[in-house]
Amino acid sequence: MKTISRLLIIYFSVLLTSCSMLPEPVKKIGLGDRVLNYQGEDTVSSLVIPPDLTEPSFQSDFNDQYSSENQTFEGVKVDNVELKRDSFRRWLVVDKAPSEVWPWAKEFLRSYGFKIEKEDHKIGVMETGYLENDINVPEKSLGAIRAMLSKALKTKYGLPIADKYRIRIEESANKKSSEVYLTLNSIEEVVNGGMRVWQARAKDVELETEMLLRLMIFLGSDRSEAIEKIINSLEVDKPQVTVNKAENGYAELIFPFDQRQTWGYLGWALDELDVDIEDLDVTEGSYYVNIVTNKGLFARLIPSSIQSKTYQLFVKELDKANSIVVFNDLSEENKQGTIDFSFDFFNEIAAKF
Repeated sequence: MKTISRLLIIYFSVLLTSCSMLPEPVKKIGLGDRVLNYQGEDTVSSLVIPPDLTEPSFQSDFNDQYSSENQTFEGVKVDNVELKRDSFRRWLVVDKAPSEVWPWAKEFLRSYGFKIEKEDHKIGVMETGYLENDINVPEKSLGAIRAMLSKALKTKYGLPIADKYRIRIEESANKKSSEVYLTLNSIEEVVNGGMRVWQARAKDVELETEMLLRLMIFLGSDRSEAIEKIINSLEVDKPQVTVNKAENGYAELIFPFDQRQTWGYLGWALDELDVDIEDLDVTEGSYYVNIVTNKGLFARLIPSSIQSKTYQLFVKELDKANSIVVFNDLSEENKQGTIDFSFDFFNEIAAKF
């Protein structure tokens, strides 16, 4: 009888431990109280990366002074930080020139332990590397038995997730302020065919909003006022974006907006899809993007790769209510494969609206 009792105890212990390998729902925490625990140590073993995803570069030079567990740094002070929102985007309008906002935004990302992997001051784009976010389920959500086992066995509840951020800073139309866009992209570890691999993860809108709030506070906004601005920001009607066939056979995007608004929406979509922006010209209305087409539609650009191609996306205003985005193959080869790709690419953009 004692033997049976011992076996039952071992059985249930193993059962409860195995449950730790599965993700569990975590009660959402209110805005401004989201627990972030980005890990500065490279504790992740080498993983198998699928062919359409670049291996994340986990970082190890975490700055203890700016630990996310103890946010004691002081933000800068600007006269005004406004929050803007439409049906898809939230962004900030800061009453300083982009050249002044740039170092503050960079310091904000560094304060959470992120390395700036790419930065181009000329076009106003900075992007971090991937950094693991420890999302352990709080003990109070585990129950007494699982919490005890978690401590005893040092078991984590939750699958590894790694995040990276892109901040894009543009001069506002009035030339007196800056528009600041923050975009989150994440990957998660999964088990596929017995191997551990990383794959793209659906956007955590709550986390992206939380980081935007923290950026507002870092720039000098009052915390309670910043929260109120985010909560009270209103949505507007969603635009209908369509894909047509141009006279030259390539795809074209139709936006129901003037050039400036279309430019903003296109930039947002490129951020969301993690497309590498090589150059841009707001006056001309052009984005120059690098894409590795044979490694997946939106694979991250590897600078040394000879397989990447640069395309121009040109925004042309038809009238005050409509604009088109033209796909320009700079090689001028006009191959059928590139024409087909233009439709795939623009359909991916249109799907974001």
